[in-house]
Amino acid sequence: MSSTRVLDEVEQVMQSAIARTRGYFDSEFKVSVDEVDCGAGDLDSLTLLDMTAIIGMGGGINLLIAFSFDEGLINTLYQRMTDDLDVQPDEVQMYREATAGEVVNTILGNCTMDLQKLGQQIISMTPPIVLDHTKTIRRMKNSMFYTQTLHTKFGSMTISLVGPRELFNANLDYAK
Repeated sequence: MSSTRVLDEVEQVMQSAIARTRGYFDSEFKVSVDEVDCGAGDLDSLTLLDMTAIIGMGGGINLLIAFSFDEGLINTLYQRMTDDLDVQPDEVQMYREATAGEVVNTILGNCTMDLQKLGQQIISMTPPIVLDHTKTIRRMKNSMFYTQTLHTKFGSMTISLVGPRELFNANLDYAK
């Protein structure tokens, strides 16, 4: 597969994740994404927000995708997702983590519909791993982070792609 084609596909992963997040937040939780800030980095570590869910996507492109939530946003999603449940005080943390995992799993599952045409390969996904109050992820050798931040009135969320350095150009953007 050509390098340009892989790069186009990686960019499509991010754009699909943003579009699917916007759609899911709006339809399921009545939460509007007001703004998206772009960013990238050749950093030693990725700074995380309050709670982070990470899924590995395989197939034509192998990337880790991390969704990191501000406390206010994850709490809003948790409250709306568990509204009909009788959650006991000792279960709150478990349900908050389950909310982060379920939200990310749903968004990326919906992304596979957008991305299944890429390279005519099956797209695989790992189960989500949820990190609570973890502040950073160290960069692995020869990898890069690419992050976009989505803002809502309840807080922000970052979507970060972690992939091989050759997918990015010298300006730390997706190489085309």
